[in-house]
Amino acid sequence: MRQITKNGLHAALVLIVLFSAFPPACHGEGSADPKNMVTAGANFFSSSTPGFRELYGSMVLMPEIKFTRLISGNISLWGAFGWISRQGIIEDVNEPAKIRQTMASIGAGYLQRLSACLTLRAEAGITYASFTEDALDETLKGSGLGWRVGANLDIFIRKRIFVTLDAAFSQAGDEVQTGKVKLGGFQLGAGFGIAF
Repeated sequence: MRQITKNGLHAALVLIVLFSAFPPACHGEGSADPKNMVTAGANFFSSSTPGFRELYGSMVLMPEIKFTRLISGNISLWGAFGWISRQGIIEDVNEPAKIRQTMASIGAGYLQRLSACLTLRAEAGITYASFTEDALDETLKGSGLGWRVGANLDIFIRKRIFVTLDAAFSQAGDEVQTGKVKLGGFQLGAGFGIAF
């Protein structure tokens, strides 16, 4: 719990520094109605699987890259790719474990301009999650197709550069030799973006 609180404080401090270093530069002209947006950020990911949270932590770092294309009016298409690499210790036998997980998602969204500096994006789509876990001299692999919903709040700090706050929930699963596994979860994070 202390580690989660510490991570949350670090994230809040980073956002404060970002906003202090790059004050919004919107003076009514907005972001020139861009058709494309690319973001790169870091999320805190909380798995839907209790075993994952117990072994690797309640909140793990998941970098993510996302591309959004405005296709008509406020309607957009988007794609995202995130990945996790985490090590843990199986306490009962004091043995190391390592997991690598990827999440690729695509879908449609709705973009709403809130002000000259703020844009809200609501998104829904499908996600494909896969993982490889090495533990107790064995390798376990799995993958599954599921769904994802989320939202981004974009804060433009220059005409085409913005900071984004991201929240999403995904659900996918697979049947492996140890039983059913859930591959989705909740993510919350922030990043930088470019509109063009």
